[in-house]
Amino acid sequence: MKSLPIALILALFLSSCQDPEPTASKPAASDTDSWALLPFTKANEVNPVLTADSSLVFTDPIWKKEVRWAEKDVFNPATAVRHDTLFLIFRAEDKVGKYAGVSRIGLAYSLDGLHFTKYPEPVLYPAEDSVKKWEWEGGCEDPRVVEDAAGTYYMTYTAYDGDKARLLVATSQDLVHWTKQGPAFQQALNGKYVNAWSKSGSIVSHYASDGRIVATKVGGKYWMYWGDVNIYAATSDDLIHWT
Repeated sequence: MKSLPIALILALFLSSCQDPEPTASKPAASDTDSWALLPFTKANEVNPVLTADSSLVFTDPIWKKEVRWAEKDVFNPATAVRHDTLFLIFRAEDKVGKYAGVSRIGLAYSLDGLHFTKYPEPVLYPAEDSVKKWEWEGGCEDPRVVEDAAGTYYMTYTAYDGDKARLLVATSQDLVHWTKQGPAFQQALNGKYVNAWSKSGSIVSHYASDGRIVATKVGGKYWMYWGDVNIYAATSDDLIHWT
């Protein structure tokens, strides 16, 4: 799992940006055949769509007390379309703990894509479970969500224990109730990477006709690009165990 050299990445990027001098035979790009999702217009009348919220309280299963879990920050959301509803799966922080805030994953929904309502409690968070050693006390961060053809949702998220960030996987049937599956690379090469820094896993997908983001196999495998400073690739047969 070697990273591409930065120089090579820059060279590929710059070469892709170079455009030869226009000629009479070169057709002009039209709005219908352009790949760019442009233009964007800021929806100033509703922004920000999510804000920190000190009214959201839940009982933390580790501290055994109530915490204002979204009091400090709400950010880094993923999206999912389920039935007629757009969901944001976002990272929220409180103001408690030695890292100036534990991160948890919250959920909000919207029927128009502009006005969102938060669920009152987080849907994924550190607990007294098998992955606590990787999630506590930094928390669960930066979700990314896809689903498979059968409708199961897969979240890649970052667990932070105060020393390392690790890429973990969770699954759900409804976006509300999640089952933690553990580190994405726990079984890869006999655990070689389980204690290595890893985060930000983006699984190759396509948009279904109804707006759902569905994981797509390439060459018989699911693919994920992940990393931080460098970008790496991984493959999987089941969207849970990655190599």
